[in-house]
Amino acid sequence: MRPRDQQLALAAATVLLCGCPDPDTDPPADAGPDGHVTCPFPYLGDPSKPVVVTPLVLGADGTSEELVDGGDVPLIFPPQGGRVAFLGARAQNLDPCAIRISGTMRDTQTKQVTFDVRTINLRPAADGWGESVDADYNSFSNIPVCPNNWASKNAYDESFELELTVTDRKKRSGTVKVSGIPRCAEPDKEVACKCICKVDYVTGEPCGDPDAGVDGGGGGGS
Repeated sequence: MRPRDQQLALAAATVLLCGCPDPDTDPPADAGPDGHVTCPFPYLGDPSKPVVVTPLVLGADGTSEELVDGGDVPLIFPPQGGRVAFLGARAQNLDPCAIRISGTMRDTQTKQVTFDVRTINLRPAADGWGESVDADYNSFSNIPVCPNNWASKNAYDESFELELTVTDRKKRSGTVKVSGIPRCAEPDKEVACKCICKVDYVTGEPCGDPDAGVDGGGGGGS
């Protein structure tokens, strides 16, 4: 092999060993100059101002509303089973893409919590804020409330503390805390809901109609 051919072969082997991308065949898809995936949505608000966040709760009718202090928190039968509280965000002054949303429900007596953390995009609204999307329950924090194996009281018709935190890719973060009262929100599944959400629920305990949304679903985490 000629010296130049040996040099080319060595260079090719080096590329294969280091896993380096070929600029002609492996361009970073949709990546910006900083290496991050390009966000399809514009920045929300003013980056020089603090992040502002308002909690939303998704109802059994599939529409969300602001969770005010002392307001109702619908408990809904989700695809994964059990009962969850869908806690979403309405926020401003942050990057709307790849938001880390963390929703927590806290027992005010024991401080035990149940929570859910996921990564979402906030869809821009006409007023310049970004919001969880009602039609996509994955854009809400799915807080696993029932079966109730974590709280010192019934996980319905009692007051709990709700905490919502949103954090963007630049680590800009906002948190809000409010009190809320979980309510069994689906009349056709109310008996089963109150059974698996009661304080002394035992895993596997029969709760009436098996089609009423009892099966599956884990409880909270401390």
